[in-house]
Amino acid sequence: MKDLHEAFVYRKITKPSKWIAWPVWFAFRIISKMRNTEFVYDEDYLACQGQQMLYLCQHRSREDYIYTFAGMKRTDVHFLCGYQNIFIKGLYPLLKRLGVISKMLYQPDMHATIQMMHAARQGGSLVVFPEGIQSTSGSAHPINPATMKLIMKLKLPVALVTLKGAYFTRTRYCADIKKGKITARYSMLFTPEDFKNYSKEELYIRFLRRFRYNEFEEHKGEKIPFRGKKPNIYGLDNIIYKCPHCLAEYRFTVQGDQMRCDECGFAVSMDEYYDIHALQGQLPFENIDLWYKWQRKVLRKEVEDDGFILSTKVRLNRMSKTRLGWSDSLESLGEGILTLTNKGLTYRGTKAGEETELFFKPELVFSLTMSLQYDLDLYYEGQYHNFKLLENEKQVAKWMIAAEEIHNLYDKAWSDVSCEVYQ
Repeated sequence: MKDLHEAFVYRKITKPSKWIAWPVWFAFRIISKMRNTEFVYDEDYLACQGQQMLYLCQHRSREDYIYTFAGMKRTDVHFLCGYQNIFIKGLYPLLKRLGVISKMLYQPDMHATIQMMHAARQGGSLVVFPEGIQSTSGSAHPINPATMKLIMKLKLPVALVTLKGAYFTRTRYCADIKKGKITARYSMLFTPEDFKNYSKEELYIRFLRRFRYNEFEEHKGEKIPFRGKKPNIYGLDNIIYKCPHCLAEYRFTVQGDQMRCDECGFAVSMDEYYDIHALQGQLPFENIDLWYKWQRKVLRKEVEDDGFILSTKVRLNRMSKTRLGWSDSLESLGEGILTLTNKGLTYRGTKAGEETELFFKPELVFSLTMSLQYDLDLYYEGQYHNFKLLENEKQVAKWMIAAEEIHNLYDKAWSDVSCEVYQ
């Protein structure tokens, strides 16, 4: 059978098909209009519009690629996307024709780099989301310092795309779509002259200063409502797992526009502006981003203890390389116990009918990214692994944060970058 992985990853990158790209662009414009998206173009961007560019885009929601492409008046762009996203039936051939390049998240990916360089040599523009994954709590994720290596190697004019309001339109913790207001702004980050006049370190500082964001800070004082089919607090217990009063975990219940701790009764509500209000007990946080980051600070200390351990029953899945699915192409390999300590991640159970043990070194596990399907994704040494939680599904956020903080114990450079955004 045809290996879909090899056919996509090792193909020669060609210019996006205009016959496909323009209809996609038109559809994205319609979707953007339905989401009340305003496109703003700074003068420096308009002066360079039409040139070959590298677009660096904030990743506030899962649909940022829609708003980003819709705001461009061009089709010669190659999007960089997560490897697992290519195995969706109906999208696979479309992504190939659109010149999309796949990348293994958090891992060195030589093939992705080669394809990006080839696309640039052909005169194509590149669209990259430096954070890799969408925002969990409404603020920026760490950015790999290697991003500057790519920027310096390409030496293309660099445009910055900011997407204010995108997180509130579709949060990480709920699939419900809210209608409010999105402002997609296009501006120039670096020009070719900047590469001559500034050092790599100076450019990197400038990049971080302009790229980082926080939805709650940006909307402070603004009364822009975001409304959907479900209350804005719905699903919040997917990322907020720890009660700030009794410190119980996984004890939150969401009903209507309220979330309550079943252990101590602490309760909050959330309005259409994403403001949280205490209903019972004192609220120690102004917003859910600060609450989420508090959980991380607590967990950061916990993982330093040699007695720290997380363990749960999971199903081991991998991405099928010979078939496509409508939602995904995962195929089950077996079931077992997944264990995380500050010495690494271990899976013990069955794989393809045989008993096996898989060990993942902590210095190579940057994250276990969570989804609303209550599973954890892992890219490791060029391979994609998926762990579906079979018990206590609300653990996913803690597993993701713990894996990231354990990695930081072994990676000083990444730890410094993480502390800057999570402090």
